[in-house]
Amino acid sequence: MDIRQMKYFKTIVEEGTISKAAKVLHMAQPPLSMQLKQLEEELGVILLKRGNKQIELTDAGTQFYKRCLQILDLTEITKNELQQSYQDVLRIGITPSNSGLIQQAKISKFVDTNQHVQFAIYEGSTYEILDLLLSHNIDLGIVRTPFDTSKVNTYYLEKEPMVTIGKKEFFKEKISKMEDLKKIPLIIHRRYLPLINDYCLNKQIQIQLKVTCDDSRTSLIWANSGIGVAIIPQCSLALAYDSSLTYALLEDKSLYTGVAFITRKNESIPILLKEFMECFKRGSK
Repeated sequence: MDIRQMKYFKTIVEEGTISKAAKVLHMAQPPLSMQLKQLEEELGVILLKRGNKQIELTDAGTQFYKRCLQILDLTEITKNELQQSYQDVLRIGITPSNSGLIQQAKISKFVDTNQHVQFAIYEGSTYEILDLLLSHNIDLGIVRTPFDTSKVNTYYLEKEPMVTIGKKEFFKEKISKMEDLKKIPLIIHRRYLPLINDYCLNKQIQIQLKVTCDDSRTSLIWANSGIGVAIIPQCSLALAYDSSLTYALLEDKSLYTGVAFITRKNESIPILLKEFMECFKRGSK
């Protein structure tokens, strides 16, 4: 198995058929089919279900496609690193709920003093960012607690409260605690649902769950539709642009979460990356 075969497989998946992939790759269809067959024989699994019109990924094929993307991306990164100074590019993975950090003045100051720096930003869930970090696709992850810290160095920022945000009609009465949300349909990020459910169970609070999703931006879109009130980390307020939305901080300390910077264990951190982290750090562990 080599990089060339991975590129072939990636193209087949993205084009949908072997014949279309062959045209994109400027090669005949039979040799491409043979390459796919050899790849499956080497791996010992079936990667694709052949159909009359479109190919379909097997479970093994889905996993292999994901790894192909990472390996091909890492290959391109390595190529670029050899062509320019390593410290000129900061490869950062960030969860959508932390995107508001980028809008802070601290980032602007860093960019102003390091105008030669390029940023390669990768977005995903905390678990996806951890995977990217450990597979060397990024050098820094910006994630949100809680998560498994056993394989990474972790630098914590100050914890922050959860925030409720929605149309003004939901805020006719004061909202400052989860107790105040019992009669309001809620929009909750799936990442924080166990945290909120456990807290409400402990406090014997019954909530009305209306929407679950995987992105704070999606929560805000649903809140903007007037369907209910979203619960998001305070940092995510920077992603709310609609002036018709009202928000209130939740005082429940048990619902506080924190932003964390993560790097690989047993590796030195480049000076430029340290400077970037120092823009935000409040403490470390």
